[in-house]
Amino acid sequence: MPNFAIPDLQELYSRPYDAADFAWREIGAIDKASNIFAMVEPFRDEITDVLEVGCGTGVVLQKLAERGLGRLLTGIEIAEERVASTVADRAILIVPYDGKTIPFPDASFDLVYATHVLEHVTNPRGFLLELRRVARRFVYVEVPCESTALASHGRMQPTLNIGHINAYSPMSFALQLETSGLSIRRQAIFDSSLAVHAFAGNRLKAAVKMAIRRSLLALGGKLAAGVFSYHCGALCEKGQLLNIA
Repeated sequence: MPNFAIPDLQELYSRPYDAADFAWREIGAIDKASNIFAMVEPFRDEITDVLEVGCGTGVVLQKLAERGLGRLLTGIEIAEERVASTVADRAILIVPYDGKTIPFPDASFDLVYATHVLEHVTNPRGFLLELRRVARRFVYVEVPCESTALASHGRMQPTLNIGHINAYSPMSFALQLETSGLSIRRQAIFDSSLAVHAFAGNRLKAAVKMAIRRSLLALGGKLAAGVFSYHCGALCEKGQLLNIA
C-alpha cells in the first residue's frame, strides 16, 4: 500500500488567495452556480434565504444573486482574508466561521449549500449534520468524484495536496448523505465547462478532452464516473437520523 504525504491542512486553508486563485475561483464559480441553479430551479420560488458554507471569495453567491436565486444570501468562511470586499450589488452577508459550528439557529435558511467543501473536512458527517440543522428545507452538496476505477497513488496524491482528504464515487457520496440525516431529492453528475478544462492550458486539447468526457457521460453516469472524475451534486431534504442508541 502506498504512503501518502499529508499536507498541513491548517496552513493550507489559511493561505491568502493570489491572483491565480481568484481567477480560478471566478471561472469555477460559473460552473458551480450553474449546477446549483439547475438542481434547485423547480423550487426557486420557495427559496428566500440562502446560506453558503465555505464561501471562499463569495463569488458563487454573486453568480446566484445574478441569476435571481433568493433574496437574502449569506456566506460563512473560515479564512476572512480570502473574502472579496464586494461580492454583489444586493443583500449578501459574509461572516466568519470556526469550521465546526455554523453560527446560526436551527432551520434558519430555505437552502443551505456547500460546493466542493465536503472533500476537505475531517468530520464529514458532523459537517453534514450542521448543514441539516440550519436548513429549513433544502440542502445541496457537491463534490468531485475522485474515487474511480483508475484511482492510484499518482492520481490521488495531487488531490490530497490541495486538501482533498475524502474521496467519493457517486454511490459512496449518496451513502454518506443518507446516513447523515439527508434524503436525496435529486442527484446529478456534471462535467466542467471548457473554460475550466482549459484554465492555464491548451484550449484545443481541453476541447478534445471535454468531448471525450461528455461522450462517455452521455452513455451513462455510472459508467463515466468509474473512469473519469466528474462533479456530483445532490439536492436533499431532511431525512432520518441514524439511531445509535
